[in-house]
This record gives sequence, structure tokens and C-alpha cells, in this order.
Amino acid sequence: MRTAGILVLIIAAGAILSLVPCTGCREAPAPSSGPAVKAPPPGTAAETPLAAHRKEAIEKAVAYLLKMQSPEGTWGEGQGNVGITALCAQALLETGKTIKDEPVRKAVDVLVKHQQPDGGIYDVGLQNYTTSIALVVLVKADPKVYAGAIEKATAYLKAHQLDETESIDKGNPWYGGAGYGSANEGGRPDLSNEGFFLEAMKEAGVPKDDPLWAKAVLFVSRCQDRSESNDGVFVGTDSGGMIYSPNKGGESKAGTMDLPSGGKGLRAYASMTYTGLKSFMYAGLNRDDPRVQAALTWIQNHWTFDENPELGQQGLYYYYMVAARALSAWGEPVIRDDRRREHPWKDELTEALLRRQKDDGSWTNEADRWFEGYGPVPTSYALIALENCR
Repeated sequence: MRTAGILVLIIAAGAILSLVPCTGCREAPAPSSGPAVKAPPPGTAAETPLAAHRKEAIEKAVAYLLKMQSPEGTWGEGQGNVGITALCAQALLETGKTIKDEPVRKAVDVLVKHQQPDGGIYDVGLQNYTTSIALVVLVKADPKVYAGAIEKATAYLKAHQLDETESIDKGNPWYGGAGYGSANEGGRPDLSNEGFFLEAMKEAGVPKDDPLWAKAVLFVSRCQDRSESNDGVFVGTDSGGMIYSPNKGGESKAGTMDLPSGGKGLRAYASMTYTGLKSFMYAGLNRDDPRVQAALTWIQNHWTFDENPELGQQGLYYYYMVAARALSAWGEPVIRDDRRREHPWKDELTEALLRRQKDDGSWTNEADRWFEGYGPVPTSYALIALENCR
């Protein structure tokens, strides 16, 4: 009876707190474009603690992923896809599933069977992406049982970071980057590939004094719109934001912009800026490092979860995932925007995701780009983001 009484008090306290207005918060406007946003039904999110509604959303999403898994243990349209299978398995592991659960075990078996003689884990293309995500899965599943596979995959990824071993010197904007393949295979690096690579290196426990981190910092710095640290690789406005790649004068998925001085510059965008901030933090840069602070300033100046800033609805769920990872690495529960308004980011990101979840537990993006039209991909991104919001 005493336990029941305590639970009643806790629930009552939560209900009271949910009614207290937040003086530093603002109500998020509906997106101006892209898929319609569904409001939580009456009697649910508006009347229960946010954490409980987040838990329910996670449970529904996990059920959706399990329903979408093939009997062979894969995800992906057609015969399955190693990269998507790894991503879905990672999402399940992060939500509390373990290698003892059959769906995870079957997915991990698929990944191990696809480890190539060179140590990479892939089927066709996207070798860095798939190996990086698969490595994270193996570490989370059982680092002792899969120690051999983890060691080979780690060595494969480190060998494919572009550097002197492929005749790429420090003056080359490709230096320290990771891409779709080695320079000898015609690959070129980009910040998205680099982000997944560094996530894998962090999870694999690669020490901070390993040379790969310093090389990565140089590459990420050259993706940043900050003239003091990008070696003049591309032209921007010193916004502190990040572009996709410093390849051949720079590349941005957000396109170009007019410069105050005339001409065109490359436009930074949110998903890459958060990836860059996360990468700097993983590499061990101090919080007061000018590059870190410049990235944070860009984020403050473009604060919203209604879209992927400067890309609209494109890559929205990827953005949610990297934003959650980056802000978790930053370590502060509240972010102040450019107008000094306070944003409890975990709550705001959770609310943005809850509004968009479909009745079957999935998330999909009508702005179908980068696989976000195939439910298991954005659903996995959303699950990883929600877990970082706990």
C-alpha cells in the first residue's frame, strides 16, 4: 500500500508540473512545407507527462520495425540492404533490445556474414556508411563475442581515411576525410560519411591520441564556413555553419547564396553543422575552441525542429538524429537561440517527433531523399533521436 501511495503522489506531481507554463519556451509553429504534422489526439500527450508519451512512441516504432523485418533478418526493399539492416539493428539496440532477442540476433548474423576479406561490412556500394553502422551494432551487441569482426572493421575504416597512404597530403582538402571509397577507387570525402566514420571510431573506443582524430578535425574544419580555419577552401559568410564537402572548391546540398560583397557563396545547413559539432566534440576539442563556438552560434541562429534549416523537409529525420547526438555530446539541457530564448532541446525534439509519428508507429518523409521515403530508415533515425532525448 505504501508503494501504491508513493506512485499516486509521483503521478499527481507530474500532472501538476505539466500544467505549469514555461516562460522561456515558445510554441513551435507548424512546418510551412513538407508532410502534414499530426497533433497528438485528445486525452494523450496533452494530458500525460511527455516522458510517458515518448515511451509509448518508442514502443510503437519498435513494433513497426519488427513487423518490417524479413524472415531472413534484413530490412530494405527487395532482397534487403546491409546498410539499412545495420541501421535498424542499431535502433533496436539503442531502445533496449539485446543480442538475446531473435530479431537483433538474426540481423547481426546478416552483418557478420557480409564481412568481406578486407574487413569491411557491405554488399554493394556505400562501404563506409554500412561498415561504420555495422561496427557500432557489433560493439553494442557484444564486444567480446564479436571482437574479431570489430577489430577487422575498425582497421578497414581507419585504412580508408584519406591521408598520406593514398598520396593525399595535409594541403589537400580531402585530407582526413572519409568517403564512398578510397582515393585510388575514385572516392571523394564528405562530412556525412565522416560523421558516420567518427561515430564508429568513438563506439569502438579508438583513443583520442590516435592520429585519425587530428586528421578528422582538419577535414571538418575545412567544411566549416569560417575563414580562419578552412584554409580558403570555399567562400561563405563566416557563419560558422558546415557544408557537405570541401571537394573542388566546396559542395553544399543547400546550394549557393548571394554574398554581400557580390558573387556567390556556399550555403551552410543544419544537418551538416550538427554533424560537424558532434565530430569536434568526439575528437576531444574544448568547448571554448573557436570552431566549436562558431558551430554552436550557427545552431543558435537557426534554431528550429520544424525543418532541417536551409534544406526544408529534406533529410529531416537524419537531421533529428545528428542534432540529438550533437546536443548530447555538447551536454547542456537548454540551448539559447539568437534572441536569448531558452529551449529545452530534449522536450522540443521529442514533441516534434511525436507530432509526426504515423498510426502504425513509423515515420516517413514525403520529401523523399536519402532513403527517407522508406519507413524503416526515418523510423530508425527517429528512434535513435528519441533515445537521446530520455
